[in-house]
Amino acid sequence: MRFFTVILLLASYLTFAQKEGQALVDSLLVELRNKKEDTSKVSILNNLSFNYGYIDPAVGKKYGLEAMKLSQKLNWNDGLANAYRNIGINVSINSEYPEALQWYFKALKQNPDKKIKSTILRSIGLVYTYMTDYKNALDYDMRALKMSEELGDKKGQAAVLSNIGIVYYDLADFKKAIAYYDRARRINKEMGNLIFLANNLGNLGNSYNSISDYDKAIWYYEQSIVLNDSVGDLDNKAINLGSIADTYARKKDYGKAVDYTNQAIILHEKTGNERGLAFNYETIGYIYVDLSEGVNPNGPNIAKASEYFGKALKIYTKLKDKNSLSDIYGELAKINERKGNFADALRLYKTSVVYKDSVFNTDNKQTIKNLEDRRAIELRDKQIQVNKLRLATKERERWLYIIGIGMLVLIGLLLFYQNHNRRKINRKLQTLNDELQEADRVKTRFFSILNHDLRAPVARLISFLRLQRENPELLDEESRERMENHTMSSAENLLEAMEDMLLWTKGQMENFSPKPRNVSLSDLFSEIRNYFKDENVEFSFADQDSSLMTDPDYLKTILRNLTSNSVKALAKTPYASIKWRAFKENGITKLAITDNGPGASQEKFRALYDEKEVVGIKTGLGLHLIRDLAKSIGCSISVTSEKGEGTTFTLSFQ
Repeated sequence: MRFFTVILLLASYLTFAQKEGQALVDSLLVELRNKKEDTSKVSILNNLSFNYGYIDPAVGKKYGLEAMKLSQKLNWNDGLANAYRNIGINVSINSEYPEALQWYFKALKQNPDKKIKSTILRSIGLVYTYMTDYKNALDYDMRALKMSEELGDKKGQAAVLSNIGIVYYDLADFKKAIAYYDRARRINKEMGNLIFLANNLGNLGNSYNSISDYDKAIWYYEQSIVLNDSVGDLDNKAINLGSIADTYARKKDYGKAVDYTNQAIILHEKTGNERGLAFNYETIGYIYVDLSEGVNPNGPNIAKASEYFGKALKIYTKLKDKNSLSDIYGELAKINERKGNFADALRLYKTSVVYKDSVFNTDNKQTIKNLEDRRAIELRDKQIQVNKLRLATKERERWLYIIGIGMLVLIGLLLFYQNHNRRKINRKLQTLNDELQEADRVKTRFFSILNHDLRAPVARLISFLRLQRENPELLDEESRERMENHTMSSAENLLEAMEDMLLWTKGQMENFSPKPRNVSLSDLFSEIRNYFKDENVEFSFADQDSSLMTDPDYLKTILRNLTSNSVKALAKTPYASIKWRAFKENGITKLAITDNGPGASQEKFRALYDEKEVVGIKTGLGLHLIRDLAKSIGCSISVTSEKGEGTTFTLSFQ
């Protein structure tokens, strides 16, 4: 099977009464109502922020932000440090680890007292653990443990011991993991810390499960769930349910495994725990793999296994969980091997090994061993410092000699720098010269193409006018109408090309810069609708009730060009349709135009990405214009197109 996902442990830093979970939150909310804006109110807000982590992290973050603002107003560094840490805790629950680290390091910069600092250090260590950066995790955990022992803070010691147990669990050193978890369990049981005691029991269940002592593992999980229910901790209850499911799957009792997995998924979806969902998807994947043993390797069970592994893979990739990614890629490699897809199996196996090596490389193991011995090293360092003081007198005698050598080295470095700088300037001049030559070549190509593309419609217009003047009797009514239509089309194309060329040329001017302001997408879409109302194309506009900060003239030009290109592409398409839509993706505003035209290869859109690509007016100058204008307003363009399936252009605004 696989190693278990460990239970998320939030390390507490405050001493509360016997109330925990929802009961504690309720009492704090009552106490908050009549509090004045002083340091005691900050403490209550911080308590609420921390304890809401077990119930609703979004609300917990809100109270943390309130504590932060009041601490800043009161100029109270300790309260501010606690607020930053609590915000980080609630962010980390949603697996947003880089953001959590930013809040934790802001907390350290407040230079809080030693007890608060120890809680921040262990929070940083825990986040690094979930990022599988075990070197940094143990570094911060050991520093926090030393500080907690100096303060006599038993609750802090229990929290750090649990965190260290998680590290050793991930490194598959289960005996050490059990030892650290059990030390933490004894402290939390003695102090009556039910939430953390529940976490210790769940982690002990994980460890016993990993050494195949399944009955003991289930016993620990069930004891943990009892405590989860008593404090209203839904998230860790879901994790325990998923762990029991995995244990039954290992015991080949798939009915119970599926039942517990479904219960866990329901709770994880309710709490928004992505890591928990991934764990349970992975469990279901393993169940289907087991059920497929000895049967058709291309049967429905293998397909189901691949589907659930794929769901877990997406989440683990987002969370950058190298351990889990290694396991899943390895399992997918086995599946492809059974199906006879040996090339895919080899590729997936290599990917699995890369992730595994990044966690268990020799340097990392050596660094972890060094961190375990840090205290002994610190004692040796003190002795070394004493020896250094004894040698101080002899060192003074060497200073003149060292200074002399230093002066020679400095002179050598200055000469080296001067020579290096000269060569660097020469390289820059050569690069500029090459760029000027390339620009000249591009300009020559550009104007040669303009010469060809502009001459044709003008020549056609002159020919028609000359025929009209000199030999009008040669044209019957049908021929005259046909030539008039061709001439009119050529004139319109000429005007369009000249407008595009002038706009594009103006865009290259030094003082032609965008002037951003708030632009209504609804108004922009209305203009597009009116501009192309006579075209034989069905237009639709979706999700347009929003606005965008940009230069409207630039954006209008881009939208018109893209729409015009789509209209041209649909000239021979029955039931032609164009859809514009506005949406947000990962906080980025995007506009997309989709047509149901014939589509094209990516080579046709090369002018969007390659600034050196110069093509004719009818086949690409519009794309050059779009590219340059979009670049000026900080907009990126992507295109997807398949022959027979239509084309989609997407504008992304930072």
